[in-house]
Amino acid sequence: MTFDAQNITLFQTNHAMTAALVADACAVLSAAGPCSLLLSGGSSPCDFYTALGQEDMNWSDIHIALVDERWVDEDDNGSNAALVKRSLMAGHAAQAKFSPMKNAALTPHQGEAELDRQYRLLPTPALSVLGMGPDKHTASWFSDAAEYEIVSRADAPLLVGGLTAPQTPVTGAYLQRMTITGNMLAMSRKAYLIIKGDNKIDLLRDCLASPANASPIGRAAAILGQRLQIFALQGEG
Repeated sequence: MTFDAQNITLFQTNHAMTAALVADACAVLSAAGPCSLLLSGGSSPCDFYTALGQEDMNWSDIHIALVDERWVDEDDNGSNAALVKRSLMAGHAAQAKFSPMKNAALTPHQGEAELDRQYRLLPTPALSVLGMGPDKHTASWFSDAAEYEIVSRADAPLLVGGLTAPQTPVTGAYLQRMTITGNMLAMSRKAYLIIKGDNKIDLLRDCLASPANASPIGRAAAILGQRLQIFALQGEG
């Protein structure tokens, strides 16, 4: 599948992209009834989360959960749960239910079975929000992680999986991670990929022009097919 074959919209301003994301997400979530909303961390979706959380809709029907998480408590700066709570859930979205990924287990590997049981109880995801790192990872699918082949499969045995990320400038000190698997991603009725900057756009173009198995984002795009909608901000990002 090529970049141009995907559902992609390019934007010149962050304001315009945020407005388009909010409008589409409101339509998707309002029509879905009881559903899940799966969210990634990172800086790219923060403006979208904050704006979406101010929308007055039936948030009590929506169960918010995470696409991935660093294995840290919410008082850590790297916590995706904390990011979601201080952006999306600072507004009307505070009425939504929220399920963190981090549990009491010492490691994500030890916590994955319990979390898998919890994720199987979630309503069907109406929308999943993804990002892409400069190393082509999405969720916490790092191609050099020992668990990568398992967690990135559409037929993975679990809906979530613990993994140890390689230490790189992208991962920093946060090596212990939990992520949804390809199995969970495949359940999503729709997904957004939010990227910012011409370098990311060019990188994504290369990934989608290559075999799907050549990159984590390529695998995710193949699993989702036309359910994946790409929002890309041009310029320096």
